[in-house]
Amino acid sequence: MESRAATVTNAGLRAGIAERLWNASRAEFSLRGYHGARVQGIARRAGCNVALLYRHWSSKKALYLDVLRAAWQRMSREVFSIMEEQRGAPAVIGAYLDANLRDPVGAQIMIREFLDGGPFLSQLAAEDPSLMDPMKHAAQVLAMHNSTGEGLRPELDATLTVLSIGGLAALVAAAHEAARPFLDAPLRAEVWRTNVYEMLLHGVLASASSRGS
Repeated sequence: MESRAATVTNAGLRAGIAERLWNASRAEFSLRGYHGARVQGIARRAGCNVALLYRHWSSKKALYLDVLRAAWQRMSREVFSIMEEQRGAPAVIGAYLDANLRDPVGAQIMIREFLDGGPFLSQLAAEDPSLMDPMKHAAQVLAMHNSTGEGLRPELDATLTVLSIGGLAALVAAAHEAARPFLDAPLRAEVWRTNVYEMLLHGVLASASSRGS
C-alpha cells in the first residue's frame, strides 16, 4: 500500500509541499518518536504552516502511520530483494544490515517505535498482515539451509532470531555515530557493518582452533 504522501506527490498536487512535509516528518519522528513529535515542529521544518499539513493528513497519528508503514515497507522490500540473490543465514544478516544502513532515518524511526513497544506497528500489521510476510520469509530462509551449514543452529528459534537481527541492524544504522567517544577515529558505517555481520554470523567466541594456537 502506497503512503498517502506518495499518492499526493505522484498526483502532482502541491508536490513540493507534500515532499517537504514528508521529509520533515521523517526527521521529526526519527528524533522525537511519535509521542515527542509535534505537528508544529514538522511544519516548521518543512517551511510551511500547520494548516497545509492537515490538508494532506487528518492528524499526527495518520501522518505517523504513513511514515512508519513506508519505512517498514522500504526496509522489507530491500531485505527481500537482497535475500533473493543469496541464501541462508549470511543472506538474512547481510540483507537486514544493508537495508537499514541505506535508510538510517527510517531505521531510527523503527527503533523509536520498538522502544515504545511497537503499538503502531502492531496496528498496521493487524490491518494488513501481509506486512509481516518478508520477516516470515527471512525466518524460513534461516531454517531451510541447515543441512548445508548456512542455516540456523537447531537450538535457536528462527522468528526470534530474525527479530534480533532486524532490531540490531536498525540500531547499527541509526546510532553508529554513538560509538565515536569510545574510538580513536571516526567510525565508518561499513566498518561497523562488517563487525556486526561477522559477530552475528559466527558469534563472539574464538574457534577451538584459534584458541589452541
